[in-house]
Amino acid sequence: MTNRFATFSSRMAVALTMILAIAACGGGGGGGGGFKGDGGSGGDADTDTYFIQLALRNSQGEESSIVTANEPGTLQVLVTEKNANGRPVPSVIVTASTSSGLLDPSSGNGLTNAEGAVTFTVRAGQDRGAGTITVSVEDPQGAVVERSVNFQIGVGDLRLGHLQGSTYFDAEIGIAPDGPIAAKGEAILSLAIVDRNGLPIGTAESINISSLCLDIGDANLSPANPIPVVAGRVEVTYTADGCQGLDQLTAEVIGVGAQAFGTIEISDTVANGLTFVSAVPNLIVLKGTGGGPTRQEKSEVTFQAVDSNAQPLEGVDIAFSLTTDVGGLSFSPKSGTTAEDGTVSTVVSSGDVATVVRVVATADAGELGEVSAVSDVLTVSTGLPDQNSISLSVDGNFVVEEGMTKDGVTRTLTVRMADKFNNPVPDGTAAVFTTEYGAIQPSCETVGGQCSVVWNSQAPRIPTLNENQDLVVTINDPGYSCPSHNGSSGPCPDDLGMIRGGRSTILVTAIGEESFIDSNANGIYDRGERFANLSEAFLDINENGFYDQATTSCNNSPNSLTCKAGSEEIFTDFNSNGVFDANGDDELNGYPDEGVEAMYNGLLCPKEGDGVYCSRQLLNVNDSAVLILSTDPNWDIALYRGRTPASSTSYNGGTYTAYVSDLFNSKPTGGSTVNIEASGSCEITGKDSFEVPNTTAPGAFAISFSQSGVGDEAGEVTITLSPSDGGPDYSESWPCTPEPEPVDPEPCDPNVELCPGG
Repeated sequence: MTNRFATFSSRMAVALTMILAIAACGGGGGGGGGFKGDGGSGGDADTDTYFIQLALRNSQGEESSIVTANEPGTLQVLVTEKNANGRPVPSVIVTASTSSGLLDPSSGNGLTNAEGAVTFTVRAGQDRGAGTITVSVEDPQGAVVERSVNFQIGVGDLRLGHLQGSTYFDAEIGIAPDGPIAAKGEAILSLAIVDRNGLPIGTAESINISSLCLDIGDANLSPANPIPVVAGRVEVTYTADGCQGLDQLTAEVIGVGAQAFGTIEISDTVANGLTFVSAVPNLIVLKGTGGGPTRQEKSEVTFQAVDSNAQPLEGVDIAFSLTTDVGGLSFSPKSGTTAEDGTVSTVVSSGDVATVVRVVATADAGELGEVSAVSDVLTVSTGLPDQNSISLSVDGNFVVEEGMTKDGVTRTLTVRMADKFNNPVPDGTAAVFTTEYGAIQPSCETVGGQCSVVWNSQAPRIPTLNENQDLVVTINDPGYSCPSHNGSSGPCPDDLGMIRGGRSTILVTAIGEESFIDSNANGIYDRGERFANLSEAFLDINENGFYDQATTSCNNSPNSLTCKAGSEEIFTDFNSNGVFDANGDDELNGYPDEGVEAMYNGLLCPKEGDGVYCSRQLLNVNDSAVLILSTDPNWDIALYRGRTPASSTSYNGGTYTAYVSDLFNSKPTGGSTVNIEASGSCEITGKDSFEVPNTTAPGAFAISFSQSGVGDEAGEVTITLSPSDGGPDYSESWPCTPEPEPVDPEPCDPNVELCPGG
């Protein structure tokens, strides 16, 4: 029996999910189309329902068949029905594999957006030469449609050496300390992979470091070979473990051949040694920006002197130095004498430039000269999250089972934050939350760069304004219009309108800074460097990317559907001036001209630039997530043959499409299954079971299947939804009439009648 959800006494409002689409056209070489006669594979022209278009593009958006270590490629995939001009296919899994290089995401799987599009990043990795990327998708009949594109992995003009400040030393390994290290001591190896202009590359490569001591196991590296290099630079810890004398080092970029060289001297095992003990804290903030226990500007770095038996030595004179003094880094005292436990410390004070630094401790070893030890990395940074490093995620399904009708259904949301250098923010960094519907814990403080809060289903579940409650779209509205079929009501695979019920936007904010492109890698913002300008944070209820009440279009047309859908949005007034600030001339982006110049905001603005071409004022970084409040267990299933509703009396097989949704046209919880069965002489051919994806994309869940059968027993086709949240199954049935068995003709008696053929 059909079980439908009763109409609510009040109507409910939601927001639009913006799905970015790509305009991919044609392939990038190799392979063919997604149907018979145009190079497709895995199906037949009479049965294939999907067509794949590919384009491989460079960072400028131009079609290119070259991928290098310096410049990854973007593979754009568009899935349409039947042919290149067909309707886009949303929410279908696209699988990509490559014979060379690397794909991102590494799983090789992507889900098409509402425009039928998905993208993959193609990286050079350690491979070189030609390769082929094969893209496939399974159509509703279970046939696999494929297409491929050929490409070439280039090397680029790469060199290997090390950087001191902004000065590049070609083919040399940077080694600290300069003098001998203890028999069990450590040295820091600094390497940089640069392009033809001497600038660190932005792509991932790997290097290998070799020497006699490393080869025989008398020394080791951390990290071990092969050593990944991110953003063109890497520091490696070399530890002596039985090696003595001179050890000649060779570093090489794997697959490229660029090399650098250096020599380490290791003291005899009888010599006194130094070991690094601790750096507390190991992250300090820029000078003049500290405050509180989590934002310290000083770090105490401690070493210990030991004898040849690794026993502490008291009274040893130790001299300290820094691996860099960029930005005014300083330390005090310059030297010290070890205590009874062999320890001695110095305090490092931050400068006004973000960087990493190590402390080198050196002691006199008598006739054997000097021995040294190097501290772990000490990071000098803002300690603040930047906009492109804040991420809000939902634990489990985006669809909240019975969220519209039941209180106390929970979801855990986790925010992760990092600074400009993508180092986790200090413990205790606060994040603040607000939600459109339901209730959410107000804040959390990070541990290890992340923290979590709990959202609960409860009132409110509807818009505040009565006028907006009356505009919420349901699948039973009198003005119902579904682009994909001719039905007058019921589930629709498309977005039914801007104001939708049962969707709750959640906003998280934290005090931080804008993101910018550090073109010269000096760790600060320079005049003219590009940055991502931020407006004040806002709860984007209609999910269109704008605080609608402040846009030019809504000021001119406040009664438009988009503006009404955003009329209950609220913003975070960071500067407490009572108005929404777009922070610059954003007239072309939808906001009126505020009469102010957009400036980079953040502590990486140098003092001389503050108020001139950038600002050291902070702002709210933010991210959003959407939860869908389901009317589960009140579902609806609609069946169509093409665009026409399936007959309510009988039908004789063919290909059908079923749509499943709740009252507000939202999909079931991710992981739910939809199964199709037939009784009597009717049969389901091809795929008969489907899994609902975990997505916030609007629209009903759509499936396609084929029904046939020959015989004299009529039956039913039954479609059953089994929710993954443990709710009851929901089924609807339609009668089916099989094709009749063929009947042999009666034999002909020529004595009675005229038979065929004379």
